[in-house]
Amino acid sequence: MGKRRQDLVATPALELRREPRFKACHPALLTTANSVPVEAWVLDVSPNGVRLRVPNPVQIGAVVRVDAQELLLFGTITHCEQTDGAYSVGIALSRSLEVLADMEKLNESLFVEPEPF
Repeated sequence: MGKRRQDLVATPALELRREPRFKACHPALLTTANSVPVEAWVLDVSPNGVRLRVPNPVQIGAVVRVDAQELLLFGTITHCEQTDGAYSVGIALSRSLEVLADMEKLNESLFVEPEPF
């Protein structure tokens, strides 16, 4: 029995992520052990991960540092795939962005200028 046209049309994949991802588009620097920082673009972020576009492949499992717009993130490369002449890399963060936001609030409260008497 032949397949109907509607059966051949691709259906969107079921979203399996536990957290929402937010689109982003800003520059960053990606550093791996014993390497110079590489220019990258942040493509999207979630509380526990970030996806970057980089010019060269990065070893899966590599521990990395990401410097992006006043954020310093550490994590591990979970995937790397070639797309449109560059590479898309997924990074599982060592600390969630929610924890970092809480730490930033704490820092701000600790370093507030005291009011004069």
